[in-house]
Amino acid sequence: MDYDLFVIGGGSGGVRSARYASEKGFKVGIAESKDLGGTCVNRGCIPKKLYSYASHFSSERKIMESFGWNISKIDFSWEKLVRNKKKELLRLNKIYKSLLENSGVKIFKNWASFNTKGELVLDKKKVIKSKKIIIATGGRPRRLNIDGAEYCITSDEAFDLKHMPKRILIIGAGYIAVEFASIFNGLGVETIICFRGEHILSSFDEDASKFLQNEMTKKGIKFLPKTLPDKIKRISEGYKVFFKDKKYKIVDQVMFATGRVPMTENLGLENLKINRNINGSIEVNGYFQTSNKDVYAIGDIIDRIQLTPVAINEAMFLVDYLKKKKKKIFSYNNIPTAVFSDPNLSTVGLTEDQARKKYKKIKIFKNEFRPLKLSLTKFNEKVLIKLIVDASSDRVVGLHFVGAEAGEIIQGFSVAIVNGLKKSDFDKTMGVHPSTAEEIVTLKSK
Repeated sequence: MDYDLFVIGGGSGGVRSARYASEKGFKVGIAESKDLGGTCVNRGCIPKKLYSYASHFSSERKIMESFGWNISKIDFSWEKLVRNKKKELLRLNKIYKSLLENSGVKIFKNWASFNTKGELVLDKKKVIKSKKIIIATGGRPRRLNIDGAEYCITSDEAFDLKHMPKRILIIGAGYIAVEFASIFNGLGVETIICFRGEHILSSFDEDASKFLQNEMTKKGIKFLPKTLPDKIKRISEGYKVFFKDKKYKIVDQVMFATGRVPMTENLGLENLKINRNINGSIEVNGYFQTSNKDVYAIGDIIDRIQLTPVAINEAMFLVDYLKKKKKKIFSYNNIPTAVFSDPNLSTVGLTEDQARKKYKKIKIFKNEFRPLKLSLTKFNEKVLIKLIVDASSDRVVGLHFVGAEAGEIIQGFSVAIVNGLKKSDFDKTMGVHPSTAEEIVTLKSK
């Protein structure tokens, strides 16, 4: 055998599994035909957060005059943002390469797949023999099958547009759609977001997602619920987007943000008879083993939770399992997450609907308030904090937070919820005053 473990895909899950396995004594190889770091580093989390930072400065500027600042004209350069982003991603790519090499992992800049003999091959030529294989090729943006779809960009292209549009229509209502709506809106782009459902972020707590939609509306984003385009036509002014009711919108850019699909194409999975789910993702058991006993899969290519920290933890769990140290199956309970919109929406634990289905009786503690930071301004934007408690045990089973820096604040409270702290534990914890987060430990009203 050439390797004890070979990893297909150099994203967050793939790189972590390769490094961790090598540190555990495995002889490891990894194949990545594009840039190391995968979607998160190159086309996802990192550039998205950088652009989110850029867009949030406009909100800060709007309130500065109320605090005594005399603001003259400030110019924004999209081209400079794109240029600096590319420099940072190149730096991160080099770090990933060094981390792998320093861990003793052999890197192949090739496309890995399985041939008709069931062999692992690089660029359909070089045969690699490995005791175990991990597939971690991730996902790609989903594109709708509508007339004119070829004119639409996705998150893959949005970070590198040659020019910032003046008007954009975003199709979708999940993380990506909502975050990009805030990014473009904050940078001064007239932003419209249309989607199939009644409100954005349908998998989140309904109070929180509806509250966020209302706050984003205050910032000038236009929402078109229960609305999807039928046709997109290129015109001299940009793009004309037609809807079922014969209405239309004219914009400079149309963006698909309608979810992601697993990248299983051209892997030759059929040659190993690896089973897939109806959505194309690879079917795995609780230990990430596929229908082939020597092949495993983690990250966005399986039908689990598509988050970078999840893929990283799946990777470490799997390597420990291969070393025979793990017996329990991987748990997806109480995973904290955040939507880096303006304002942020962060959450950990159960939604109210999930909690009502799981427990006989729950208690809801909720407050909406105007933050101190806006007290000197004319703006009426608010914060939402919501705690969900199992009435019988007093355990806090869900926290939902909409407000500035909610994505940062949720991390500390997720430790409390993961470890089963009770509402009484929150009550006896002193808050940091004056702060927005202190409301989490001072909530009394239901």
